[in-house]
Amino acid sequence: MTQRRGVFAVIVVAVLMVIGGVIGGLLPQPVRPLTEPALPTEWLARILLLLAAMWIAIGAVSAHTRLVGRPGAAAARATWLSATTPWRARESTLGLLPLDRWLIFLVPVALLVATRILQSSATTFVHLILVIGGWTVFALVLRLVVGHRSPWPVIAAVGGVVVVRCTLTLVALSVTGADGFSHEFWSNPVLRIAFVAVAFALFVWAFVAAGWALQVQGGTFYALGGLLAAIGVGLLVPAAVVAAAGPSRVIALWDDGLGLLPHALLALLPGQTPPLDALAWVVVAIGAVLAIIGGVMVLVHRRSLRL
Repeated sequence: MTQRRGVFAVIVVAVLMVIGGVIGGLLPQPVRPLTEPALPTEWLARILLLLAAMWIAIGAVSAHTRLVGRPGAAAARATWLSATTPWRARESTLGLLPLDRWLIFLVPVALLVATRILQSSATTFVHLILVIGGWTVFALVLRLVVGHRSPWPVIAAVGGVVVVRCTLTLVALSVTGADGFSHEFWSNPVLRIAFVAVAFALFVWAFVAAGWALQVQGGTFYALGGLLAAIGVGLLVPAAVVAAAGPSRVIALWDDGLGLLPHALLALLPGQTPPLDALAWVVVAIGAVLAIIGGVMVLVHRRSLRL
């Protein structure tokens, strides 16, 4: 059974990487130069990359050695196993000490915030607010869905994937810096396609891992409902903020920090405000529908348990 799950997981990741590669090939190339970053992003990214790599290495090694008995090593092991084999998330988080539980939560959160600050060169907080806000809402809804069950398997699964995905971004930032990442690196078709392929696969895998961890705890119907509810609310809230603030304004502020949009395309945005407004509210509606469907599925599951 474990081998079949592993093969299925490899197939899912491979398909996601192919889809991500296609998306990377279709993305436009930025052509606007950026000003010098406000932070020495290369060296800060290298320091963070070293810490992230050590966390991943400790987790991978602890899974097969006695290092797991060291303080913090059990947390690293739990996140590594839960991210790579989410069907083992529950067993990997059993018997954790309070310190390890806090590390399972705090390490991915701290790494995510720090990586997004470096990626935007601390020149704009739009990217940071939307990304962290979306993940926060997603995590809160998942916590409500879990209810009386232990939340640590899901936290470990999602947190482990977040660490790996941040490590990928830090690899690029440590070589090129934020400015290079947005231009020299991003404008290279080969690097762009490779990066987007892996980044997209890891992004979607975070939700797959969360759903798998939930499935082990409560079944497929329950896991699918909880995942849809969390994704729906996590999509609805940031999209509603963007729609209320004005999509063209938000995109312009976002691009000022990341510089990922071609200048010609960005210049057209003010004239496309009505379509952008409509698109933002469509995303809000999609998030609401997903949240409602997922919420109903979770409620039906809980009612069936009481009957």
